[in-house]
Amino acid sequence: MLKTFFLLLIALTLFATNQLDLADTYFENEEYEKAKVEYQYCAEHYKNAESAYKLGWMYEKGLGVDVDTVAALYWYKKAARLDSLDSQNKAKVIETIYRNLDPVSDSESTDTLIQLTSGSFALRAYYPNYLVASYTKNIPRGDPTLDGYNGSDPLYSHAETKFQISLRADYMTEWFGFTQMWSGAYTQTSYWQLFVESSPFRDTNYKPELFVTVPFYHKLDFMHMKALTLGYKHASNGQPDNVDTNITNRPRSRSWNRFYLRGYFQWENFFTELTAWYRLPEDSATDDNPDIVDFYGHGSLEIGYIYKKFLARGMVRQNFSTHKGSVELELSYPTYVSKDVFFYIQGFSGYGQSLIDYDHYVNQVGIGLSISR
Repeated sequence: MLKTFFLLLIALTLFATNQLDLADTYFENEEYEKAKVEYQYCAEHYKNAESAYKLGWMYEKGLGVDVDTVAALYWYKKAARLDSLDSQNKAKVIETIYRNLDPVSDSESTDTLIQLTSGSFALRAYYPNYLVASYTKNIPRGDPTLDGYNGSDPLYSHAETKFQISLRADYMTEWFGFTQMWSGAYTQTSYWQLFVESSPFRDTNYKPELFVTVPFYHKLDFMHMKALTLGYKHASNGQPDNVDTNITNRPRSRSWNRFYLRGYFQWENFFTELTAWYRLPEDSATDDNPDIVDFYGHGSLEIGYIYKKFLARGMVRQNFSTHKGSVELELSYPTYVSKDVFFYIQGFSGYGQSLIDYDHYVNQVGIGLSISR
């Protein structure tokens, strides 16, 4: 009985995937009326988020249907709720379990087994998760005894390995007649001197944050604004406040807290994030980096461009009083091994790449792989 259940589940899931492919074919051939029927079936019966989103877009643009902003809004909201579902990946997981594991006693136990084996959990990528080998034109900073700050020969290398882990969890509410997405996120960026003796970590930045996003569902399309976010962010490198100051008189501890307001905009293939922040004041006696805003500024502008499978993203920060800031560029493209693994190139020039050298001008370029973008 259980094997029959598995076979039926696999068959239904694979059929859903084939039906979605058929809908995409109709869509690409501009047979929108046929595509609409297939997308609606996939969205309603297989809970496919991509189908729901494309239905919303078709109703908004009047492709194969009459323009209906109410229906478009309905399908956009449905797509947001179904975003965590992926029929194709579920089919692979179910097939793998069926072929490699012994059957369990009942369908609920089977669901638990699938969840356990697939490692599914309510988190998704926030910023890019990547691993790159990078080269810095000038010697980067870190431990004062190693970076040559006091006139000794620096032990750090121009080349290092950099990796980032960034995840978020979301919760949807419908308060006051509109949608809110409450989110918690954690980002960790590590600078690893892999090519020197003992391979020390030059710095690791920990950035937890909490924020709420309000989508506008095309109500502000006259100004291309898609959503607004209000959040709180902490950043620190986890170092103690006091070190042996007899060596350099320069402690390693870095941290700051800020509230921020972010607007999201879209012009066809261009996506823009405009962020302004306010640093929460700290006691001057314990503030390790009182001038950090002089180098980070009071906000940032990020611009992304999508061309088929290619994604380019740039970021600019600037303090107009001190004339200090930074520029960052990221490029990614799927590898030939998997559509979920990307070639990743990153370039940075300016201040504030990491907390330990926030006031140190850095020119760095890195190349590697990412598993999100």
